[in-house]
Amino acid sequence: MFGRGGTCYIVMPKHVAGPFPRVTVSTAAPVDSATATVISPFWDSIDLSIGIARGGLVDRCDAKIEDLEESPKAAAAYRADLLRLSPSGELTRRGLTIAERSYLTFTGTLEDGTDDIAQGTSGAFAFVNGMPIGMAITSDDPTRARFMRSGEILIHLRRFLDEQAGVYVPVDEAASTPDIAEPNALPLRFFRSTMPPTNPQFAPENLVTDGQFIFAPQHRMSFTITLDEITPVSRLMIRASPTATQTSPKSLIVQWSVDKNGQRFREWTRAEMGPDGVFDTGVLAPRNLRYLKVIILDTWGSGDVVIDSVTAY
Repeated sequence: MFGRGGTCYIVMPKHVAGPFPRVTVSTAAPVDSATATVISPFWDSIDLSIGIARGGLVDRCDAKIEDLEESPKAAAAYRADLLRLSPSGELTRRGLTIAERSYLTFTGTLEDGTDDIAQGTSGAFAFVNGMPIGMAITSDDPTRARFMRSGEILIHLRRFLDEQAGVYVPVDEAASTPDIAEPNALPLRFFRSTMPPTNPQFAPENLVTDGQFIFAPQHRMSFTITLDEITPVSRLMIRASPTATQTSPKSLIVQWSVDKNGQRFREWTRAEMGPDGVFDTGVLAPRNLRYLKVIILDTWGSGDVVIDSVTAY
């Protein structure tokens, strides 16, 4: 798993998630668990999916996508370590001999010759000097497995996250929306927006009521919401559910102000909305504020931009 723009991504073979839109993800000890929304945006013949996890896992998601870059030394290595995780969070490490290396894959055979590569190894990574070099995807023998090279995984993940994520449409609302206790949400009012809606029924007032705010992308995009009085706020969530011809915000800057006229803003945080259409700051140190401004720097794709709701806690 790796972090990017405030979102935690999980790499897994497509067949591990199967047809289900959500999976449960657990870490090494001390064990944290969370639900991840699964995206399988690649062609049918590549056994690769992405999970988007939130909640307690985000703080443990300290690897980077660049860690999948293969160094010449790692790409030529003849041995590696296979790391697997038990349900109790214990890591096991087994030596692998690498053979039959191709442009896309390599085969790893257990050095001790035991028949310990069994069902459940899919998704485990092989490492050389602590760096991932491949992910187990299939096995035709209990002593060996075929691995997708990490450089190949990197190519597809980077292309999707940089260029194509805007075409993703959630399977259903439940799959893309975390379970949040809405009764704890603060009462918000719309204040201003630099973007006019594409149609009055998609007005920016919908940000804090029912409906969607839909607008055409512009060079400068921001909206501001307000509270009736100065209130401590520790979390902000923004949700979007674009269709295949629409898109959602990507890079966001969140600012705050206590000025009674909605001026003199200070930066609070900046991060990316995930390709699942959820932006979640997580629980931050509370700020006493009256206004929240969200600046949209770019979007995941082309088309009109959609925002479903803004919620503060």
